[in-house]
Amino acid sequence: MPVSRRRQVQAPGIIRMPRWLAVLASVLGTILGLATNLYSTQFRDAIAASGRHISSAVVSAIIAAVVTSAATAFIYRWLVRRSQRNAQILPGEIKIQSDILDALADEHDSVVGRSLHYLEAKRDSSELVVFLHGLGLDANDFRPYMAESKFHCVALTLYGFNEDEKDDDRYRPISLQTHVQLLAYALKALQESNPRKRMALVGFSFGADVIFFLVQYCIESIRALKVSTALLLDPNVNCTTTTISSRIARVDENRPLGELVKILDSAGDVSEFRNLCEYLYKITSKNFAQIQRHAKDILEMWGSDSYDNFLDRMGQLARVTEEIHVVLSFDYESHFNTIARGAVGRGLDPTNLECSRYSHFELIGPRFLKDRLEGVLWREVGHFDWPEL
Repeated sequence: MPVSRRRQVQAPGIIRMPRWLAVLASVLGTILGLATNLYSTQFRDAIAASGRHISSAVVSAIIAAVVTSAATAFIYRWLVRRSQRNAQILPGEIKIQSDILDALADEHDSVVGRSLHYLEAKRDSSELVVFLHGLGLDANDFRPYMAESKFHCVALTLYGFNEDEKDDDRYRPISLQTHVQLLAYALKALQESNPRKRMALVGFSFGADVIFFLVQYCIESIRALKVSTALLLDPNVNCTTTTISSRIARVDENRPLGELVKILDSAGDVSEFRNLCEYLYKITSKNFAQIQRHAKDILEMWGSDSYDNFLDRMGQLARVTEEIHVVLSFDYESHFNTIARGAVGRGLDPTNLECSRYSHFELIGPRFLKDRLEGVLWREVGHFDWPEL
C-alpha cells in the first residue's frame, strides 16, 4: 500500500481585521492631513518662502498627501495592534498520517491515526512562536502569556499528555525518541501552514530538553525548519537537576503517595510549595505511565554529573538555529558559573546564557515570557513589522 504524503492540520479560525478599521484609519488620517494643510501657518509660510520653482498649491497638495498617508498608516497599525491584543485562543489538532512512518525509528510505537493537540493565538506577526511544556504538563500552561502576546503563538501538548487521553488505549506510552520525532512532524506541519513566518521555539524544563533532543534524533528536520530562535527555560544540565524526574521514575503506581510527597518536601518556600502542589495535581490527572516512561528516559539522557553533555547539546543546537538563549532559574544558580566558563572554553557565546532571579515555575509566567520574548524576538522583527494583509 502506498504511503500517503498528506498531512492534515486543523487550524483554528483565522483572525482577520474588520474593514471598518481601515475605513476609520483612512477617515482619521484624512482629517489630520486636511487640518495640517489648512491650518498650519508654519507649513504655509514655508510654502510661500520656497515658491520659486514650484507653486504653493502643488507643494501644499504634496504635503497634505504625505501627512494623510502617514497618519492613515500609523493609525491603522495602532488599531491592528490593539485588536490583536484580544486575539482568541483556539484549539487545533494535527492528524498523524502514515507519512510519519518514514521518520519513526521504533516500530513498536503505534501512533498513526492519532492526533497532536495545540492551542493557537493567531496574529499578523512575522514570527511564529511554538511553546513546549514541562513533563506531564500541557499547552494550557502558556495560555496566560498567549492572551497578551503580540506574536502568533502556538502551544503544543505533546503526545499522550492530554487529560482526555489518560484512559485511552489508543494513546499507550511511547519512547522518548518517538516522542521527539512526532514533535518534528508537528513542527513541519505548522511551518507548512505558515510558510512566510519565522519559527521560534520556546521550551520549558522537559520541553527545553526536547529541543536539545530534536538535534539528536531529527537533525535534518531541525535544519529544514530554519529555526530563528531557540529559547530554553531551565533545561536539565546534568543528573543533579533531574530531581523531579528521578522521583517520578521511582513511583510505585500501586503506592504512589510516598514519592509524590517527597517531591513536595523539596520546596524551598511557600510559593514553590504551591507550584509543586499544582504540578502534582496536573500530572496525576494524566496518563502517569507515559509520564513515568519519559522520566526514566530523561534520567538515561542526563546520566552524569558532568556538564559536558549539556554544553555539547548547546553547541549542536547553536549550529542549526540562528540564535539560542538558555535561561536558568535561581534554583540553578550553583551551576551557572561552571557552565558559563565551560561555554567560553568551547567557543560559545556566554551572553546567550542567563541566570535569572525567577524560580523554576515563574519562568512560564506571563511577566517573564513577555520580558524575554519581546526583548529577543521583537528586536529581530523590528518595531515596524507591518502585518500581512
